[in-house]
Amino acid sequence: MFVKRTVRRRGDSKVYEYLSLVEAVRVNGKNTHTTLLRLGEVSELRASGQLDRIIAALSQYAKQDWVSTNDLGGGGAPSFGAVAAIYSYFCRLGLDEHFTRLGKARGSQRLADTVFALIANRLMDPCSKRRTVTEWLATVALPEGLAAPPLGRCYRALDALCDSKDETEAELYEGICHLANLDLRLVCYDYPADPGDDCVTVAA
Repeated sequence: MFVKRTVRRRGDSKVYEYLSLVEAVRVNGKNTHTTLLRLGEVSELRASGQLDRIIAALSQYAKQDWVSTNDLGGGGAPSFGAVAAIYSYFCRLGLDEHFTRLGKARGSQRLADTVFALIANRLMDPCSKRRTVTEWLATVALPEGLAAPPLGRCYRALDALCDSKDETEAELYEGICHLANLDLRLVCYDYPADPGDDCVTVAA
């Protein structure tokens, strides 16, 4: 026994969907369907609420538990999985300690938190600094101990990043080499020795 969907066209473009409760039977050695109950046209069943009432009535006798999506109430739950993964590598690369040191040198106790929030937003859902603070941060759960930065702190963090660009790049390079076990003392690259020559490989 199952619900069968039947599509019928009327005119050039009008399409109607009908639902019926049918049973699979075998007649004279052939498989066929016997209609037990015609439920009606889908759009009318939805508009009248009959379809939901039928489902709700039958769900009381179902073996599994059926819950309406309206009762879940999870639409506003903050996202935390991606943020947690980004923070894990932020720490494994040593960037948390690096920006904590830079923050202390500049008299800021939350520079690492602010930089992480900006990085996470850039990786997950890039938007302006203002939208990051006013909208995006409300949709995610920051790791325990981290504070959501105000807009002014984000702008000050950019100044700190610009001032420490070379130092930060060196720290990131060391962190990637250590994390990925890379040895970049030997670098191979191709370049055309002469516009008419083929590329050659040079070791530096």
